[in-house]
Amino acid sequence: MMKAYRAVVLLLAMGVACTGFEVRVQAAQDQVAAKVPVVVFVIRHAEKPLVRDPDLAPMGYTRAAALPSLFATAPSRNSNRPVETVLPLGQALHVKINALHMDDDAAGLARDVLSGKYAGKVVLICWHHGQIPAVVAALGVTDAPAKWDGDVFDQIWKIEWVGGKARMTTLPEELLKGDSTK
Repeated sequence: MMKAYRAVVLLLAMGVACTGFEVRVQAAQDQVAAKVPVVVFVIRHAEKPLVRDPDLAPMGYTRAAALPSLFATAPSRNSNRPVETVLPLGQALHVKINALHMDDDAAGLARDVLSGKYAGKVVLICWHHGQIPAVVAALGVTDAPAKWDGDVFDQIWKIEWVGGKARMTTLPEELLKGDSTK
């Protein structure tokens, strides 16, 4: 049976600067002309409990609460974690969370993100780890890893469009003690 997860797109439309990440103003102007976002950040939901539970683990809530310091979904039957992960950030920025896309709708999400309505903006996507490679592929990244490690909660996949081509880099969150620096 296919799980009916919803995932999250959070538009950081409060300018083009994100704490800890440099986003050039010229890049923003170029991307408006090209009708693509300045940058898309893709993260996995925060830590899950060891027992089957749709909500975040205590460490996951700690990570979610820390996200607003890093950057200046809809619940489903099976998981509330993507929404719980970005909710503190959305509240801190006074930004509405877009939770319209189902977990297995990477193509629809990509069409939405690349439609032009996010042109020149910064977008954060929080998704379930098993579907993240499909999301970045649908956004045009051709060299992304085929799998997001199931034990990794502290990584960001940053996508930028250079010369019309999607390029991805992997960044560490470095939000909590013990997070990877790679």
